[in-house]
Amino acid sequence: MEPKWYVYFNYGSIAFVAVLLLVILTNSVPKEYYIPLLVVAIIVFILRIIFRVIIIKKIRERE
Repeated sequence: MEPKWYVYFNYGSIAFVAVLLLVILTNSVPKEYYIPLLVVAIIVFILRIIFRVIIIKKIRERE
């Protein structure tokens, strides 16, 4: 993954999770969707951490 795309993914995932949490906090969705949206937010954060570790490993291998 190019560093430029990593930055887009990094900030995009933060923005996506912020939108999900904003939707929950403003009661824009029914309460039965709260848990699935929180699960999606957690999965996105876990993927973000995994991609960060992968990118850091690749950068260290290049050096």
